[in-house]
Amino acid sequence: MRIIVDDDRCTGCGLCVQVCPQMILAIVDGKMRVQDQARCMGCFGCEDVCPTQAVRLLRAPQSVADIPIEPPLDADACDVAIVGAGPAGLGAAITCARAGLDVVVFERLPNRSLSHHPDGGVLYAPPWISTIQVQGERVVFPELEIELSVGGVQRCEVLGFLGPDGLHADDRFPPDVDGWTVSKDRFVAALVDEAERAGARVWFNAPVHGLLTEEGRIAGVQLASGERVRAQVVVTADGVWAQISEKAGIPISHDDLWYIALLAFEYDNVSGLPGGLYYLNGALPFDGELPGPFGGVGISGDAIHVMVAYTTRQESYPAPRPLDAYVQRMLDEDERLRPILGDALREQSPRLLTGCRAVTRAACSPDAVGEGVVAIGDTWVDDGELGNVPALANGVHAGRVIVQAARRNDFSKAALREANGFRTPQLLKILAENKKMKLL
Repeated sequence: MRIIVDDDRCTGCGLCVQVCPQMILAIVDGKMRVQDQARCMGCFGCEDVCPTQAVRLLRAPQSVADIPIEPPLDADACDVAIVGAGPAGLGAAITCARAGLDVVVFERLPNRSLSHHPDGGVLYAPPWISTIQVQGERVVFPELEIELSVGGVQRCEVLGFLGPDGLHADDRFPPDVDGWTVSKDRFVAALVDEAERAGARVWFNAPVHGLLTEEGRIAGVQLASGERVRAQVVVTADGVWAQISEKAGIPISHDDLWYIALLAFEYDNVSGLPGGLYYLNGALPFDGELPGPFGGVGISGDAIHVMVAYTTRQESYPAPRPLDAYVQRMLDEDERLRPILGDALREQSPRLLTGCRAVTRAACSPDAVGEGVVAIGDTWVDDGELGNVPALANGVHAGRVIVQAARRNDFSKAALREANGFRTPQLLKILAENKKMKLL
């Protein structure tokens, strides 16, 4: 990870220091300075809260000395501009590009090697959204008409909960639902490759900070670097913080906010371990220091993620020690880990330290479309996590609506309204239950 500061823009306000879960930032001589670059978890908190756009984060493994940045595109106009190259944005890109539309995806990550997500990837979906077929290194989503070459896919054998005083529960997948674990980084990179094969262009190192408007409709995007790209329709897949979606007029709730930061140590050596997720609630050795903590162990096809997250009402980081100290403390002291991991971590150091910030809201957005704009993925949900396959399906659904709108040359809100059809009562009920579990 690398944090870059523009001294000419930095006012020394200290907001970045307040939100950093790793406590590695400080104000020195009136400017922000990074005290320990190697411990940056890449959560984008400093960049997101900076009011003057003085901070830029390049997300990459700590072992990478020279972070590669994929070359910029030469684009000033397109049919479909998509903000965000996660599963939702790339699902829309693949669908629209296959139909012959000129698609540009804007992503603030420097390249396709490391995704935004620190906890591996679990692939599952309610049966009405999509089935999942794994054929060697091929992962097929028949209802979405997407097939990927990913590798390292492993059946999700456990979705478990370990609570205090021996409390234990396993939530096995229903007979008609398959769950799989996979490297989230590989999964997203495979989606980028598929989008490009379909004809979409993906512009990395291209954070979007504004939108173009024309006669009351969204008409394109403006990058932080100043470039302006016009579009017939904009798809905002900008994640749970939804800053661009809100600028586009999508109603984003600011009521009942809970802020979450999650950090994971990533290890090799998954040999012999069952794939899945274990949530560790209660009985964590934090002595009241860390508000609302929970832990977890995720075992995907090629990595072990040991995680700690906190949940709090305040946006600033509220604990007396950095978040990695609590992950290490859990590794050292939580007796529930050994039955899960055995000796897999013996004499091992994490190969990667990575994290993210999220937020839960009072309610899902009541409307995900506007004049010339569609919001998809985590942007509109209230619990901060739509899920990998549902997000991909949301993007494909929106893409199909956009293709039909393009055939009529009508990108009005009325023409795009069917994109809201993805938000079924069944899905909203699942999201509500997920949020309740996280805030328990």
